[in-house]
Amino acid sequence: MGRKKKKVVEGPEDPLKTSQSVESVIGHLSPSNKETIMVTLHGATNLPACKDGSEPWPYVVVKTTSEEAKNQNSKAVTSVTSEPTKAPSWGDTVKVEIQAEDAGREDVVLKVVDNKKKEELLSYQIPIKYLRVFHPYHFELVTPTQSGKADKDAAKTQVYATVVRKSSFIPRYVGCNHTALEVFLRGVNEPLANNPNPMVVIARVVPNYKDFKVNQVNQDPTSLGLPITSLSFPIPSVMNFDVPRVSQNGCPQLSKPGGPPELPVWNQSFLFQGRDGATTFSEDTALVLEYYSSTSMKGSEPWTLSKPLGVSVLPLNSRLYRKMLTGKGLNGLRVERLPITDTSLKTMSGEAPTVDLSFQLLSSERPENFLTPKNSKTLPILDPKILDEKLGTIRESWSKATVSSIMDSSTSTSQEAEEEPEVLRMSREPEMNNYRRAMQKMAEDILSLRKQVSTLEAENRLLRSHLTQEEVEEEQDNADKAQNLVFMKQKLLLSELDMTKLRDKVQRLQNELIRKNDREKELLLLYQAQQPQAVLLKRYQDKLQKMKMLEETVRHQEKVIEKMEHLLEDKLRDKNQPPQTRLQGKPNVAFPMLSASGLPPGPTGENLPADLYSVLLAENSRLRAELDKSRHHSAPIILQQQALPDLLASTSDKFNLLAKLERAQSRILSLESQLEDSARRWGREKQDLATRLQEQEYGLGHPSNPSITGLPNPSTHSKDNRRPSKLDPLMPSSETKLNTPSNSRKESQQT
Repeated sequence: MGRKKKKVVEGPEDPLKTSQSVESVIGHLSPSNKETIMVTLHGATNLPACKDGSEPWPYVVVKTTSEEAKNQNSKAVTSVTSEPTKAPSWGDTVKVEIQAEDAGREDVVLKVVDNKKKEELLSYQIPIKYLRVFHPYHFELVTPTQSGKADKDAAKTQVYATVVRKSSFIPRYVGCNHTALEVFLRGVNEPLANNPNPMVVIARVVPNYKDFKVNQVNQDPTSLGLPITSLSFPIPSVMNFDVPRVSQNGCPQLSKPGGPPELPVWNQSFLFQGRDGATTFSEDTALVLEYYSSTSMKGSEPWTLSKPLGVSVLPLNSRLYRKMLTGKGLNGLRVERLPITDTSLKTMSGEAPTVDLSFQLLSSERPENFLTPKNSKTLPILDPKILDEKLGTIRESWSKATVSSIMDSSTSTSQEAEEEPEVLRMSREPEMNNYRRAMQKMAEDILSLRKQVSTLEAENRLLRSHLTQEEVEEEQDNADKAQNLVFMKQKLLLSELDMTKLRDKVQRLQNELIRKNDREKELLLLYQAQQPQAVLLKRYQDKLQKMKMLEETVRHQEKVIEKMEHLLEDKLRDKNQPPQTRLQGKPNVAFPMLSASGLPPGPTGENLPADLYSVLLAENSRLRAELDKSRHHSAPIILQQQALPDLLASTSDKFNLLAKLERAQSRILSLESQLEDSARRWGREKQDLATRLQEQEYGLGHPSNPSITGLPNPSTHSKDNRRPSKLDPLMPSSETKLNTPSNSRKESQQT
């Protein structure tokens, strides 16, 4: 209650489309097992601005708290003002229905919403259980200052509404033969000449018209216009909803504006219950109709109505009561041309205006026939002479001067003079009836009070006995309670100890879990950090393995080169020795000397020149230096391969180099085959020489020309002299393939 500026989405609660109107609804009862809350939204003053500071364009949504909790849409929506304003005037009547058994739990929610932004400006909750059935409440809903600050606009924010709670039946009160009085106001009979605006009517039934006039002269707020009940939110007081059993100024009801201004028509029914004395007919009771201009309900103080435009008074005396009961069908009458007095309004003919109304007594708690414009015309018309010549005027004294006043007013004709005794008798009868009714009421009240007193005394005795019994039981239970309390304290201590142990255990487990999580995170980070290192390590291991293979190949080449060097040195040493030293102690066997190409010397038995051997030694030294250099470089072959694309700038150069590479490879292959053949021949020759030496030692026979037998064919020697003198060492096939690019590079440099 009292919420402000809350964003709401009303959805289909569009006031321009679903504004509910109950003007066409005829009947004062709600459906069976239900209750209806009728809310008439009159207007408001000093509404708060929207969140963005703009002026609101307000309308009102009415729903129950159950609908609000379920976020259901409501059809009880008023219309929107014609333009944005902080002081709107709606005048719309809407209704909500609830189950009768839910009346004690439900509240009526009134929300003022901005039409442009669907933003909730104000919200009020009125408990339904506080509302008296069929009693019209005229509320002034006041919004408190927000956050205790002195905000004048927020403090003056007021919403004016009339709320009526209707049930499915009219309650019957003790001492009342009838449940309610229904008054149907039709409209003004003659066109008005000086009425510029529509009119509204305030109808009430007063038990004493004289006292009511005195209260109006004394400016009693409850007798002027509509008595406003102020409700301060968020928690309204229960006393604001209290209704007195008898009200001296009646319970006023407000009609809708009647138009057009020149001939106002209302066609509205007012229901007065027996609680406000509407069913008690006496010489002082009267129906009072006050007419106001609808423009007086606008402005800074819209609901403090100004002076009425006129007043109509209908005495509700015993004659009227008897006349109503003599009718057929409905217990009602129709009054034509009831004058509007104390007014400046004039008709076109210059006379005082009059109105038509009908009224009936309802005896049933669930009446089926209410007055309508159609059935009100069938009621019998009231004769003005039954009340007075001047209908609607109530004299100063209706109790003691009734006889003389009636005699003064009825001396015009002889027929009326003949009826004087009957008039006197009839004038006394109401007074006696009033006395009898008053005595009967007093007796009923005394009896009801005695019954209530006896009931209360019996309840008091019962309560006292219950109280003493409870005291005895409490004394007996004190010991048990104390023992139970000690036991519960011990149990509580044990449970607290267990809880402490469990809490410590949970703490330890949590700490251990945190440590394990941290260790797992560290291991995960370490694993993630080692992943690239593992890849790099594997790459280095592959490179190291390749280097080991390359070193093994180089070592194998070194061994081959060393063997060849030793062989060459032996050849040089044999060549430098004199022939006598070489053949001393040995048979004269010609040792076949190999040339640089691996072939024996020429047919003359002479070896090749000594500088050729030196050239071969130099070449071997150079090859050893290149092997040492390759030992220090990790991948010289790969670097040469990477440098090839820069050298091969054009297609022709590529083809030339490829052709040279193929020639160099074929030459290497041929040299390798020649080296293998030479090695085989060297082995055979060595074996032959060893065999010959053994034969000479043992004195075995020799061939005729042994020196020539082991020599090669001179033609072959001549052919071998034409081959290149440079010999490459013998290498495995894998090393041959690895060194192929370098060899091709050497060949290309030589060419």
